[in-house]
Amino acid sequence: MDFQLGRGMPGMPQVPQQLPTLLFALGAVVVGLGFAVLVFEWLLRWLVAGVFVLLGLVLLGTAARAKRMLG
Repeated sequence: MDFQLGRGMPGMPQVPQQLPTLLFALGAVVVGLGFAVLVFEWLLRWLVAGVFVLLGLVLLGTAARAKRMLG
């Protein structure tokens, strides 16, 4: 089965030319981060803590907007 992504399908956007390069770069960054976590175990603790802090900030911001909308 041959998908011709270069031409695109009717009604569908074409695949950007930079997409493979972007995916390779993101993949290399993720592999590098994985190796860094293997070498520096404290980094995992900070990454998990950062995710929870970010999630908390998003929830607090959403609550503040909802309170402002309700008056």
